[in-house]
Formats: sequence, C-alpha cells, structure tokens
Amino acid sequence: MRDEGKRRCYLLLGEASTEEAARKIAEVYAPCPFVYFMGAFGKTVVGIYFLTEERSWWVKAISSEPRMTLGLVRAALYVSDSPAFPVDMEPRIPERRTEISPCGAKCAECLRYQEGICPGCPASRHFQEDHGGALGSSGEVEMS
Repeated sequence: MRDEGKRRCYLLLGEASTEEAARKIAEVYAPCPFVYFMGAFGKTVVGIYFLTEERSWWVKAISSEPRMTLGLVRAALYVSDSPAFPVDMEPRIPERRTEISPCGAKCAECLRYQEGICPGCPASRHFQEDHGGALGSSGEVEMS
C-alpha cells in the first residue's frame, strides 16, 4: 500500500498552439511551489512536480483538461513512485505570501478550498498550515 503522505514525481509533457504560447505557459507556472522544472522546447511544455496523492488532483486535471487548465492543446502526465534522483523535493516556499497564487489561482474562490478539501497554495496568504493534509512525508508543512 502506498503512503498517501509521500510525495510522488509527476512529469508533464504538453503541446501548446505556438512556441510563444509554450514559453508563456512555462513562465506563468514556473513559480508554483511544487514545480521543480518548467520549460518550453519549441511548442512542447515540460514540467516536473513532486506532490502527495492528496495534492495530485490539479496536476491530473491538466492531462484530462489541458486547454482549460494550462491552455495546452494536449498533455500527458507520467507518475513515478520511485524516482532515482532526486528522490523527493520539498515545496519551494516564498518569503512573502500573496493574495493570488503564482499561477493566478484564487484559493478563496476555489470550491475545493471552500469545502476544506484543499489547504490552498503555500504561496498564497490563504494557505491553511494546520490543514490535515498539508503535511508531507517528512512531517514538514507541504505547500500547494
């Protein structure tokens, strides 16, 4: 049985409509606390994330709704429970939290946040550090 608090590595491969669109998408989502690589290669967008299973819903939504989520034409998501290196990555926490998440998400307006399912983005001032699912495998606060 998989440890639900353990972060898994997600590889996103997406296709944007143009090279410029791919660059903009990579730039907008690069500051996400869970992104460890985000780049554009021509029209291809590549992202690497480390997330707990509880937090994976939004990255999984990218592969099922690529246009609605990131503005991609198509996307594929690959998951590894055992990456060789790095084995895990802690979320990148900003020094100052803002009203709106780096990607433009507004936690306070999100239904998952309002229903207490998601603790919010750790880069947002709305992040709930005491949320039951906010802890990662290390016991440290995991940011969204």
